Amino acid sequence: MNDRETRSPGLERLLLFSDGVFAIAITLLVIEIRVPAAGPDPGEAALGAALLALLPQLIGFVVSFFLIGQTWIEHHRIGRHLAAVDVGTLWWNLLLLFFVAFMPFSTALLSEHIASRIAVTVYALSFAGLGLAKAGLWRHAVRGGQVKAERPVVRGISRRVWATPLTAVLVAAAAIAGVPFAFVGFALIPPIAALLRRLP
Repeated sequence: MNDRETRSPGLERLLLFSDGVFAIAITLLVIEIRVPAAGPDPGEAALGAALLALLPQLIGFVVSFFLIGQTWIEHHRIGRHLAAVDVGTLWWNLLLLFFVAFMPFSTALLSEHIASRIAVTVYALSFAGLGLAKAGLWRHAVRGGQVKAERPVVRGISRRVWATPLTAVLVAAAAIAGVPFAFVGFALIPPIAALLRRLP
């Protein structure tokens, strides 16, 4: 199937606009990290201490980079199987991009307060919203007949898109319960996605 023959101009605009938002959001993550100033003691020990102080920000950057990247890959996978869009699809996609654009803020909050239950919960819930918007986008497109794919492919994506919101809710619950560094739980997204695909 030739993508250029089956895709509508509206779909091409949706995908191009979405790629732009993803690119800006993922770039803003690293812009938030400032190079340490020289200070009164520019020696090796001082620089090492300054870099160590940046560790929470670097952790936040790495976690969010791969989470946003994973969402972009899923969005790309969904886009490959869309043949057309309607107004509802545009709104669901806009809601998804809302949460993508919000991620640099929630990442900065997590980086500044990495041990805070509130910061981790806000971060996890923002990613849960992103995952729910992605699932809603796919479900709307399938129900609206905008998806051109074989049934096993549709079924696989329909299950896999729930891995992100489920994992994010688990991370939020763990953070509220006081589990240290609960955000590490986002590493469960791939195994949960694999498990969901195998369910009967």
